[in-house]
Amino acid sequence: MKRIAFYLFWEKEGVVDRYIPYCLEKLREHVEQVIVISNGPVSPSGRVELERVADEVWERENIGFDVWGYKEALERFGFERLEEYDEVILLNYTLFGPVYPFSEMFEKTDSWDVDFWGITEHGEVDPHYFATGGVLPRHIQSHWLAVRRSLLVSPAFRHYWATMPMITSYEQSVDRHEARFAKYFEERGFSWDVVYRWTDFPGDNPVLDDVVQLTAERCPIVKRRTFFHDPLYMSDHAIIGRDVIDILEKTSDYPLELIWENVARTMEPRVAATNFSLHRIYSDALEVTEEQHARTREMHALVAIHCFYADMIDELMDYAERLPCRRHVVVTTDTEQKRALLETALSAREVPSFEVRVTESNAGRDVSAFLLGCADLLRSDDYDIVVKLHSKRSPQDGAVVGGWFKRHLFGNLLHSENYAVNVVNLLAERPEIGMLIPPIIHIGFPTMGQGWFLNKQPAAALCERLGISTPLDESTPLSALGSMFIARPRALRTLVDAGLTWSDFENQPYGDGSIAHVIERLFTYSSLSTGMPVYTVQSTDLASINYPFLEFKLQNLSQGLPGTVMEQRAYQERLLVPPTIVGMGKRVVQMRFPRLTHAFYPAFDASRRTYRRVWAARRAPKRSGT
Repeated sequence: MKRIAFYLFWEKEGVVDRYIPYCLEKLREHVEQVIVISNGPVSPSGRVELERVADEVWERENIGFDVWGYKEALERFGFERLEEYDEVILLNYTLFGPVYPFSEMFEKTDSWDVDFWGITEHGEVDPHYFATGGVLPRHIQSHWLAVRRSLLVSPAFRHYWATMPMITSYEQSVDRHEARFAKYFEERGFSWDVVYRWTDFPGDNPVLDDVVQLTAERCPIVKRRTFFHDPLYMSDHAIIGRDVIDILEKTSDYPLELIWENVARTMEPRVAATNFSLHRIYSDALEVTEEQHARTREMHALVAIHCFYADMIDELMDYAERLPCRRHVVVTTDTEQKRALLETALSAREVPSFEVRVTESNAGRDVSAFLLGCADLLRSDDYDIVVKLHSKRSPQDGAVVGGWFKRHLFGNLLHSENYAVNVVNLLAERPEIGMLIPPIIHIGFPTMGQGWFLNKQPAAALCERLGISTPLDESTPLSALGSMFIARPRALRTLVDAGLTWSDFENQPYGDGSIAHVIERLFTYSSLSTGMPVYTVQSTDLASINYPFLEFKLQNLSQGLPGTVMEQRAYQERLLVPPTIVGMGKRVVQMRFPRLTHAFYPAFDASRRTYRRVWAARRAPKRSGT
């Protein structure tokens, strides 16, 4: 068939990640022409990438969502010119692919005697709270809609787009286009089909709810939403994203690093890490192969240790020497006296490659010592990985709680020699990973659900200054709390090259809201903003302690609350957030008169948006005096 494709793109910064030109390159094998429509400006480098794979790149004002992007593109290209083609494909940036060749799909669809078709569909939902008429009909999902010439030349097709009202919300884009298109033309005598019918799957929305089965059946696309959808929904529906990746690793030649690059940069970190299980647990007894040993021995590590408590240097080096690779050790401290003690201790241990540096100031402690005192080494290309450690005692937390925090950090990064081989090998095997961190500390500390404390607003300000666009986690950041981690140097460059000086850390109390505590939470975001995902690593020893406490906490919070975890959250939100009159009215109507809800939805929706803005402003932590 002679085909043309219109690809709708939107990205708030105009950045074109590599998954997009990859998709268009593969699509070009099956279409005569590719036109990209961007809802908003494209970055200069992004335009170069798009022009490399597309015939034309059009920018438009970001109004009307994707619906008006398609409408204006079709009108600009001209309906008369469209009649020269056998098929027009409307697709968008909300999918990764082709994870399996498009040719497999086209070989099937080319034989169909239909007027239009799609890849996936959504089953009917009755009742539905915002759909016109109260029912969301079975429909083709708009991430891929292929229209044949028989429909293209019809007056009905032109009339559909000519009368399309302005779209001002996601709900309208579904109600007035995605859910309407198939039914509208079916009622006018046109026929359609989809490659993957919803009736062949357990759920109403297979592209999300049955993504594992869909992938196993070689669906050529994976929706980006799978990565950023609410993890509570994913849990309630037992949607295991990691199974999708496992299938693709075994059966697809799609470069998965293209997925992780976009996911890391654009999605809420803890959400994506949960949905796709970016967490690894290793046992000390887990057999290490000679291949793993060989890979890790070839790596060169910079071990950066801030040693305020000089008497801890032997303990710190015991952990550092568990690393299976070549090491250069740089120790920072705050006085010349400590430097002499540390040099003596390191020489006595016969550490083959080390240096001790005295920092200009102890303000900012291990964070400033790392970023400023070791900046030249962090910018070097001599090291494959950087291991950041420090002499953590946490006297402010007490001996027991502080001791547990130290055990949590060292025990999950360098639990044993065997464990360290597995951890370092994870970086060797997966070049896309930027950083490995211990899990969130929650025993002894009230971090669950509030790990930002007073640091979120200053973190957002620093991110804006540094150009870090990765969305901040809502409540508890996916961060290396305790400031110890293993990373690739490139993952740290945003912070290393941030132009920070010692004066930035001075005259600040070392606590929440200070720049040191803010940066502690942003080491991971530095990695994510470069498109390099962050994994958590955990030893079986500490997992066996952490998990029972974590499970008990959830049991304790859930007892007495009815239903699924999503229903429990909704109940808790009603307790925590004083409901508006309109909000209460919406819930009453949805529960008792669901078919009427769509008539009142615009008022409900406006009230919800306004109230959420007010409530978010009330909940936002006040910035400290730093």
